[in-house]
Amino acid sequence: MEAGRSFTLSDLARRLEVPQYKLIHLCEKDVVVPDLQDAHGRGSSRVFSDRNFLELAVAVRLRSAMLPVAAVSAVLHLLRAFADRLHGELSWFSLPGSLRERHAPDLRIIVSDGRAIYFSLARADGEPKLFGGIPLDQLGGKPPAIKPARAAPTSSGRKGAATGEFGGPEGSRFVRLELSVTEVARSLALE
Repeated sequence: MEAGRSFTLSDLARRLEVPQYKLIHLCEKDVVVPDLQDAHGRGSSRVFSDRNFLELAVAVRLRSAMLPVAAVSAVLHLLRAFADRLHGELSWFSLPGSLRERHAPDLRIIVSDGRAIYFSLARADGEPKLFGGIPLDQLGGKPPAIKPARAAPTSSGRKGAATGEFGGPEGSRFVRLELSVTEVARSLALE
């Protein structure tokens, strides 16, 4: 995946190993909006950017985890807003390019108890910082501002996975869905 390349729907379906109709569905539901060219009527084609390739790969993986299309759409809209915020603060940051570098930051999406979306961001040599805590039921239209989140205290008072703690720094109680955007971006770079 080279910077500036464009992809057709059939290219992406082949690379992601999914039927085209699944990607078409994601586009028709505005989960992913092609950066380069959208379809306008019968016989027209969509043309996707590198960022769209990453977005579709993330969407396919979230759907395979049984996340509803509306929730996947919310996650991707927030991911775009978060990436734009990071680019505003760190001019070198871009999706997916910055995630494929040797010492890339580790960017993860966390859906906590099916209720809130968080982002975890860590430099290659540092502790992750938590952002978000945006309730899924409040999403619609323009994504809200994504702010640093406070780590939630655990009810057990124990620390670390070795002690059986569940939930991570966001404090998920029952269900925690975590996806590494960095690993998805790196896997696409190998294709």
